[in-house]
Amino acid sequence: MSIKIKKINIHAFRGILDLELELEGKSLLLRGENGTGKSSIVEAIEFFFTGKVSHLEGVQGLSLRRHAPHVNFAPDDINVSITFDPGNIFLTRTFTSAPSSSAPLEDYFKITQKGTFILRRSQILEFIRSQPAERFRAIGSIVGIQSLDNVELEMMRLRDELEGKVASKEKEINRLISDLSNLIGKEITEIKDVLPALNETLQKANLPLIMSLEEVDKHAQEMMRAVRKAESIERIAVLNEILKITNIPLISQEIVTELDDINEKVKYLLQDRARVELSIAGLLETGRKFIEEEKMNVCPLCEQEINRERLLIRIDDRLRILQALSDKASEIRKISVGVIDNLKGISNKLSSAISKIELFDELSKEKEMLLDKFRILNVFIDKVTSAKDFKNEIPIQEFIQQKEETNNIRLSISTKCNSLLSTIGLSEDEKKVLEVIRLIEQARSKVKDISNVSSELKAYKKRYELAEKIYSTFSETKKAKIQEVYNTIQEDMQNFYSMLHPNEPHKNIELVVALGRRASTEMRIESFGRKGEDPRALTSEGHLDSLGLCVFLAFVKKFNEGCPLIVLDDVVTTIDAGHRENICKLLFEKFGEKQLIITTHDGIWYEQLRASQRAYGVEGNFKNFVIIGWNVDTGPIVRPYKARWERIQEKTAAGDKSGAGNEARQYLEWILETICEALQIPVPFKSSGRYEVRELLMPAKKRVDSLIKENTFKAEISKTFQNLDSTMIMGNLLSHNNILVENVSIEEVKGFCDSVRKLHNIFLCPECGHFVSYYRDLKIIRCSNPKCKKPLEVKTD
Repeated sequence: MSIKIKKINIHAFRGILDLELELEGKSLLLRGENGTGKSSIVEAIEFFFTGKVSHLEGVQGLSLRRHAPHVNFAPDDINVSITFDPGNIFLTRTFTSAPSSSAPLEDYFKITQKGTFILRRSQILEFIRSQPAERFRAIGSIVGIQSLDNVELEMMRLRDELEGKVASKEKEINRLISDLSNLIGKEITEIKDVLPALNETLQKANLPLIMSLEEVDKHAQEMMRAVRKAESIERIAVLNEILKITNIPLISQEIVTELDDINEKVKYLLQDRARVELSIAGLLETGRKFIEEEKMNVCPLCEQEINRERLLIRIDDRLRILQALSDKASEIRKISVGVIDNLKGISNKLSSAISKIELFDELSKEKEMLLDKFRILNVFIDKVTSAKDFKNEIPIQEFIQQKEETNNIRLSISTKCNSLLSTIGLSEDEKKVLEVIRLIEQARSKVKDISNVSSELKAYKKRYELAEKIYSTFSETKKAKIQEVYNTIQEDMQNFYSMLHPNEPHKNIELVVALGRRASTEMRIESFGRKGEDPRALTSEGHLDSLGLCVFLAFVKKFNEGCPLIVLDDVVTTIDAGHRENICKLLFEKFGEKQLIITTHDGIWYEQLRASQRAYGVEGNFKNFVIIGWNVDTGPIVRPYKARWERIQEKTAAGDKSGAGNEARQYLEWILETICEALQIPVPFKSSGRYEVRELLMPAKKRVDSLIKENTFKAEISKTFQNLDSTMIMGNLLSHNNILVENVSIEEVKGFCDSVRKLHNIFLCPECGHFVSYYRDLKIIRCSNPKCKKPLEVKTD
């Protein structure tokens, strides 16, 4: 025997002060006008199982703490309790404590804690009308693939970082080779070209040739000794190194362009919610792992007591926001690596220059200025790193100003170093030797840098190739498995949709994992012979809503097997009456063993569901309630449903002539509308859709007279119409403010009410009580209940 809800008790939650719903393990059908607390009941059930109210999550200005409690109560007053059978298991959730499920309820709670047993119209929009990535997440919440998404996202982040490193190192090598070419004055494509080019320069200067690049430092020292005394060699060498660093701008315009490119992309993603979520991504990941593994019930940061289960669910929800942004963030992560590496390279240059110029008192002012720029640059690097993680924008203008000031300092240093060299008293020959020394030392330094960067590039390439292989294998396997899941439910989706829309030109519904994207789901349908169409292209709003219902129910059937609870909260707003009957058929035939909770504000849909209960013989499996009123002090006032005829009888028994007359006239209007629809009776069009008795009665009588040929049935209907005609004046008098009302007896009122009731009964199947319908192709009037064992059948023209 499956677990069912026996009783629901709600206190101080949303628009509910105190409410007890006795379900006794039965399904619930609840009707109420908008604003009378229907959704508050659904939200209370959601809160009980998940600890949250989904539509309060992630909306600016809304919060569970502030908006879940009744306006006259505090969060600590909230109490939602549910009693389950078998076992009479009583569980409670408050704002600070969660229900502790026992063994019989383990599977039940495992599913309900995800919240995937509830369908609202907003979720239908996510299934059908949303973008592929949003649809993937909406469906993924039912399938339960969030943990796989987290793993995949981390793999992708690592892959992106490594790809960025590879691109950065390749770019750096190209830059170093270009610098070498400019330095030597000859195009260099490979390192082996450097030595011949340097020797050519040495030969022109009548200086000894270099046998290998490894001898550059020794060769330079020997040339220096040959032209200068030992006491000035060290000073010249340091000045030479400073000039080597400052011979070109320390910060290029290229890096400003790259930063600007990154910043534009960051701005696109830096929305309020995204910035908040992404700024604490690391904390969320670490905190979730710590709280889960350590089984903590106290926050490690603020040392306050926490609801561990609810907090973990909340963290998971917030991490899903990061996944939603990860595809867009991927490019930023890649290109940021190289820019940050370049900035760190500039920082190293500044540090090297500072360490060298401190040997010269003449450069003390420049040293202090460079120290200031060094500190500012390192702070700026932190800002770029933060921007890469979507915590802030990059202050580009601030960097441009620092670039100009730093390069001006560089010019001042270069000018003073050349001046210091000139004071040493170098001859022209010595200057030429010094220039050659500077050239070969710079060339040697570039070659060394190229060699180091090439080694790093080789290592990063290996790591990137491995990361890409792992990521792509995982991603493709995940997509294949998810597609397998989609394939298993597509037959149910199609079957359910065909039940709702028989003989209509829409078929072959598909859910397809989009290739080339990390987490996207496309929905396709064949409409009017055109295959692979987006459902939004060729189907009506009602068709889209019913398709969303079919998607939900197909997933529920597949993934909620251990949970019999299904909640449908006002989901048929745009679906027409004919297709609503088919929804009843789908629910009762395919999900009859489930405990359904169905809310609606639509009286017709409510009556259709009640009629289907009778048709399928499951009236005893349902609790039919109506909300008759709501105010802030009482909350929703819920009463068991009473059929209109029962209400009329109560009012006539109480002597309420006006009340009974009004009810009977409304009852008659509904009967005539139903007769006109069932027998396909043409009536004058009214844009409001509301018709009075006089506008329906005559067309109905004429249609019945011309359509029905079977004498006994026709005579019975004619007599019923005659009785109604003779008492109609009572209905007219009683439904308006008329001074003659007091002259009408209660017996006359009963006569009118009985005539209306007899008209209803004549069009009901005597076997099952279902309303009859006209089947034009078969030329019969027949009970519309497909389950009826002895259906009423009357031949027509």
